[in-house]
Formats: sequence, C-alpha cells, structure tokens
Amino acid sequence: MVFGPSVSLLSEKAESPYMRIITPTEAIDFKKPVVTVGTFDGVHVGHAAVIASVLSHAKEIQGTSVVITFDPHPRKFIDGAHAPGLLTTLSEKCARFEALGLDVLVVVPFDESLRQLSPDAFVQRYLADWLHVNHVIVGYDHGFGKDRQGGYDTMCTLGNRFGFQVTSVEPSVVGNGPISSTRIREALLSGRFDEAVTLLGGGFPVWGVVEKGDGRGTGLGFPTANVTVNPSEKLLPPLGVYAALVRLDQVFQAVVNVGHRPTFNGQHWTFEVHLLNFSGNLYGQMLQVELVHHMRDEYKFESKEALVGQINTDIKIAKHWFSQRHSQ
Repeated sequence: MVFGPSVSLLSEKAESPYMRIITPTEAIDFKKPVVTVGTFDGVHVGHAAVIASVLSHAKEIQGTSVVITFDPHPRKFIDGAHAPGLLTTLSEKCARFEALGLDVLVVVPFDESLRQLSPDAFVQRYLADWLHVNHVIVGYDHGFGKDRQGGYDTMCTLGNRFGFQVTSVEPSVVGNGPISSTRIREALLSGRFDEAVTLLGGGFPVWGVVEKGDGRGTGLGFPTANVTVNPSEKLLPPLGVYAALVRLDQVFQAVVNVGHRPTFNGQHWTFEVHLLNFSGNLYGQMLQVELVHHMRDEYKFESKEALVGQINTDIKIAKHWFSQRHSQ
C-alpha cells in the first residue's frame, strides 16, 4: 500500500510556500526543470505521490519542480455538459499544489489545437523547446497527446531523443485498487464521503463567495455564511451536515449544512457555513472551505426548537471530532 503526503490545503499550522503560476506564453528560464503533466482533478493521494517524486528529484539536482496542467479540464472541453463534475476547480487545484510545496504550476489552455497534438509534438513544444526539461515524472497510467496515445514507453523514447530522463511512479493503492479521480467521484456520488476524504488525502474543497441570505441562521442564534457555488463546474457534495475548515486570515473550524433546509420547506440547494469562535461580516468574501467529516444526513425537524437543539449537538460533535483528530 503506497500513500502520498497530506494534500490538505488548509493547514492549521503554517502558510503554504509561494508557488508561481504561469502560462506557456511566458518567457522562462528555470533551472533544471523536473516536470509532471496531467489534469490532476482532486490532487488526491495518488497525485501527491507523483508530485512528491517531482519535489524529491528537483531537490536532489537543485532544480525546479513543475506541474503542467490544463484549463478547462479536457473532459469538460470534449464532453461539455455531459462531462463529470470536477472534484477541484482550477483555484482549488492551485491551492492544493501550493500546499504540497510545488515551485511552478503551468496552466495550458485546452482547445482543439492542443487536443490534436501528437505525443511527439506535445513533448517537443512544451517540454523540450519551451521548458528545456531535465526530468519527467509520470504516473503509472499516464497518457498524453492526441487521444492519450502516448504512455511511459513513448515518453522514454522521446526522453532519449530530446535529452531528458523519465521516471514512473507506482500507483497509490487503498483497499481493492489504485486511487483515481473516478473512484473518488463514485464514492462521493454514492454517499461514502469519508472514504472520498481518505482517497483525497485531505478534505473536499468547496470555494465560493458569501452572498446575503435570508438571515434565518442568525435568527436561530447561529449566524451562517451563505456560499455561492457554481454547480455547472463543481461536483456538489452529498446533502448533509459536515465538520469543515475555513481559511480567512487564519483557519477556523466550522459546521456546514449542505441541502435544502427542509424544516423551513426550502426549495433551493444551499451551502451554509457556521464558523466556530468567529464574529464579523463576511459578505462578498471568497471562503476557502474544506469539508473534512460527514456528521449526519439532512432531515426535517418538527419544530424550530428541535432544530436549534440539533445544531447545538452538531457543534459539540464537530468540536469533539477536531479535538480527537488533533490528539492523534
């Protein structure tokens, strides 16, 4: 069983190191680039193992650690509305890369011309001629170029041609098979949230802007931030109540309700965040939320008083869960 490092973007101890984000239009001169390429949706434990290898090789030769990724996600470009929801938006993905200690993230616009590039042309354009790569790290199932025609053997052949080394990383295995973005999506859609968190290696990130709600949480004595999430891009988490971490000027513990507020006959999907030990105005701010533990399903209460009692219980459960995690 192979595990990567933690991929939590909301460390409660230290700020993430600075990471440079560029596009291929920029002139660069990086020292001995060590590179991996992929979509990296979720930046999960398997991805973290690949990036750990990039960091290790870069440190060994005093080089630069680089990830090349794509925006939009190729499946979004090819399949449109029929594509699976993303585990991580580009902003969420960038934060997870930075938390892992990456030096440089290259975001390549994915369009039809890129889709049609052969493996040879892709490597020559981006890795050889532009980055002058020293070493390429690939995952065990890496495919690249038109229709993913290129694989590890192709990369080795091209490495010999253009003068760079190639290393393959073993799969990260949990349970019955390798960790993959598809497996995490299936766990989320099946309601196995804690399994998805284990495979992610950190919480499930959900970022959004705080908008003014109806003030119902404040009226109950538990002010909440009503966070807007783009459902056309993001895979939405299962309905329920979660323990979460939220980054503002520091990291706060929180309780999050994902659902329709059935006690009040709500009709719309909402993402409501109650920060523990916090007071202040959050309207208009981008909240970086990371759901870390599913505490219960959403259900309808017979009275407002019963709901208030349950919210108090939810807060106690969340605090206990965080205290247990910190004591491990």
